[in-house]
Amino acid sequence: MSLTAARLSAASSRRVRHALTECLLREAAIEDSPKYPDGIAPVLPGPWRLLLEDCCTWRTRPRLSSQLLGDLRGHFGNNVIREILLAAAGVKLSRTCLSDPKLDVLRGVAGQHGFGVKASSERYIHHRDSGKGGSSNAIERLASPDEEAGLRNVYIAADSNLATTGAMLEEAGDDENFGLLLGIPACCREAYMQRSPKAAAAQNDFVLFALDNTSGPMPYDFWLNYPATYFGPALISFFPCSFRCTHAAAVARSTFEMLYACDETWAESFLKSHQTNILYTEYDGLHLFRHPLVEGCIGYGPDDHRSTEPSRVSDLISRGTRLEVQGKHKVLIYRGCEQIASIDGANVGMCAFH
Repeated sequence: MSLTAARLSAASSRRVRHALTECLLREAAIEDSPKYPDGIAPVLPGPWRLLLEDCCTWRTRPRLSSQLLGDLRGHFGNNVIREILLAAAGVKLSRTCLSDPKLDVLRGVAGQHGFGVKASSERYIHHRDSGKGGSSNAIERLASPDEEAGLRNVYIAADSNLATTGAMLEEAGDDENFGLLLGIPACCREAYMQRSPKAAAAQNDFVLFALDNTSGPMPYDFWLNYPATYFGPALISFFPCSFRCTHAAAVARSTFEMLYACDETWAESFLKSHQTNILYTEYDGLHLFRHPLVEGCIGYGPDDHRSTEPSRVSDLISRGTRLEVQGKHKVLIYRGCEQIASIDGANVGMCAFH
């Protein structure tokens, strides 16, 4: 993410993609010419193939490195580790934000395991979202040299050229090609670009947009429980266009299968995180419920719910014992048979996945 780059136009993105593809195909044909008989086109390596076929690398499901997993544990959170493993295995380009000490650790691990890392020259101060437990969806400003809270944009890939290309694309405002190499499905990339102006007017979160674009009754597809990332491990790193997007769900399932082959117990923790229900509010926190939605209601006790941080809504939930879902943007809180609160409005979203 750049503070200054304007988004590249669709036409410009298409020209960039064409130029990248042509250059890579020519290079592959020259380097690997003995492997290819006349008339057979070269195949691009790893995530570069995404330039030719959308999301194709998710179907290959390469083996993730359990040794790399062990070297990353204790240094990074589960979601960052997931992204590093997928990038190092050649599934996708990954992008995260790290402090300089964490970046030094990552570079050391990358040198041992042979994958590429590229970091922004600038460090950024991120805007802390209201009600979301310290999470951030936007950059606020450049960090001064003496600010320890500054984070760098970090790009990770199986080869250093791809990591550098990812950095260049994001800095140039080419959201289309950057998202393509991140392994995000075309429908979700398009939705992100369409909704970005409205999302930026709030806290740059897309949960409510995905919810409003989701048809049919709850519960939704649990593979697409992106809001779970606010509470712990999640299987997708991008906002799905809807909570019934089959393409995004395929990414989540593929990710789970790769994680499961690497460490079964660890992968199961991601799945457990997805099989939850989340009451989203834009400014009064996110609230997770472990019990399933049954006949429009979610029953809960003191240990059956969590909130990103204390708020007016979390206080009301703690006083109740049952959530009655009236619709996407309205829930009632009951204590026994007594209704004690109604939580509703455009900034409220009930995301039931379980």
